[in-house]
Amino acid sequence: MLYFAGPKSAPPGRYAYIAPFYNQAKQVAWDYVKRYTAPFQKKVSEGELSVTIQNNTKLTLYGADNPDSFRGLYFDGVVLDEYGLMRGSTWTEVILPTLVDRGGWATFIGTPNGPNHFRDMYLEATRDPDRWYHSRMPVSETDIIPEEELQEMQRLMTPEEYAQEMECSFEAATRGAYYTHDIALALNENRITRIKPNPDLPLHFWFDLGYRDDTALLAAQPGVEAYPILHAEAHNLRPIKFYIERIAQICSHHGVARGQVYLPHDAKAKSLQTGRSIVEQFLAHGVRPRIVPRLDILDGIAAARLLFPQVWFNEEYTRDLVNALQVYRREYDEEKKVFRASPVHDWASHYADVFRYFAVSTDTALKALPEEEPASPIKPTYNFTLEDLYNEVDRTA
Repeated sequence: MLYFAGPKSAPPGRYAYIAPFYNQAKQVAWDYVKRYTAPFQKKVSEGELSVTIQNNTKLTLYGADNPDSFRGLYFDGVVLDEYGLMRGSTWTEVILPTLVDRGGWATFIGTPNGPNHFRDMYLEATRDPDRWYHSRMPVSETDIIPEEELQEMQRLMTPEEYAQEMECSFEAATRGAYYTHDIALALNENRITRIKPNPDLPLHFWFDLGYRDDTALLAAQPGVEAYPILHAEAHNLRPIKFYIERIAQICSHHGVARGQVYLPHDAKAKSLQTGRSIVEQFLAHGVRPRIVPRLDILDGIAAARLLFPQVWFNEEYTRDLVNALQVYRREYDEEKKVFRASPVHDWASHYADVFRYFAVSTDTALKALPEEEPASPIKPTYNFTLEDLYNEVDRTA
């Protein structure tokens, strides 16, 4: 549990309980909220999941799966439950601005789930105790659960599961993670370190695009025998123009020229909002993108693992990417006791997807492509003709 506090604000107070999903917030907290506010209730809204007490203080339940629901609001305090299962940007880009005007506080609660943004926040709290209160409560220290029950849990759970769930370990290996061994090897070989850009090589960009979901970008300078990734970041609710501007800003920051821009295959589809595809929007801003080879997710992961021994990570600007790759994992079918073929879709999947796009665009990883896949990292594939390009130039001139 972490606690961040600002100065005290004036009434009436506005507070929020936030779970990863709206339905989860309702199932976990709604009955408790109604029960413990019963002596003071002024109004209860089942539709809004809110309770107003007699001094007009209001508590509302939300889900982090709908960040738009926080826009334009203010809060005096928020509780983010299972923060590690939310997007990290939920706090920095959405919730934090709602607290600034009121000088509000925030509490973060959760179970460790590998080295993700919740772990980063916990470590920040330990380094800055004047601003943060933090508490870690492993069962070996609380003595809440009887010893015989703990022994039974240790018998039934894997050591990694027990360390994570019961001992609050952020470092326990995530069950079903795809790249755990690859990241460990990169650490042992000192391939996660500070990297200086090569001023003689252009900086290439890869995107995993989303509008209501996260958009992740990765910037790298592939060489002959190594693939250094200099920069990676993710945003949401941003227009295409924002990412085109970020390309220029990142190149300027690292002091290198812009290289190729790679987009996923669905970037050729036209948007209902604009009537144009994302490819066309990039073209309108003077950027001619290439399309990443279309490949099954599991084949793409295999290609990424093939490339991994040659990948270097710029520690300063790829921390979130590295954390995401450590926890990117397969879904586990509890009934059948097997891993499903599909990966879990959470905050880490967007970084993992853009890393996969990066991998399948390289010569090394293309050796893992099926023979019938004709894609090439040198010859781009476009879903438009030269006449379309001329018309696009005329329209934007």
